[in-house]
Amino acid sequence: LVLAVIPAAPAAEKKLPLPNAGFEDKLAAWNNANDHGMSAVLPEAARSGKLGLRVTDASDTLGSSLAAKRFPATPGKSYEVRFQARIVKGEGIAVYVRFYNAKGEFLNRPELKNQINVAVRRTDTEWKEFTKRGVAPAGAVQVEVWVHSFTKNVVTADFDDFVLVELAD
Repeated sequence: LVLAVIPAAPAAEKKLPLPNAGFEDKLAAWNNANDHGMSAVLPEAARSGKLGLRVTDASDTLGSSLAAKRFPATPGKSYEVRFQARIVKGEGIAVYVRFYNAKGEFLNRPELKNQINVAVRRTDTEWKEFTKRGVAPAGAVQVEVWVHSFTKNVVTADFDDFVLVELAD
């Protein structure tokens, strides 16, 4: 008697068309309104292509803020961000999956202890793939990817090749 082991099928996914996910068009399609000039697109920050994102946060009182285009979200569905990153120096930066309600309010806030993020650590000095999955909470109508350096940290980090997917659970 031979037993066949059949691996579980991976969850089907729908790749969301994240514009300028590799920063080849500089910061086009990214919102840097509250970034304090910390995010720049440079050749030396590229993992693939000609350009990549470098976040240089030299302030211990301000943090960077760079958000991708928002997409429709469905409560209860899972969304996953994938990207490449490395630390140049320092520490204190993460990529978030953020959800919004119909009024444009954040549904993932520090005071609710429900933020969905993956930090790039001080030891991540070589290019590395990161992923973070989150489930859209009740009331969610939009999802976005947000790159943010922590307010009290000083850090320089590179990012490239973002992907955002909706998973069919």
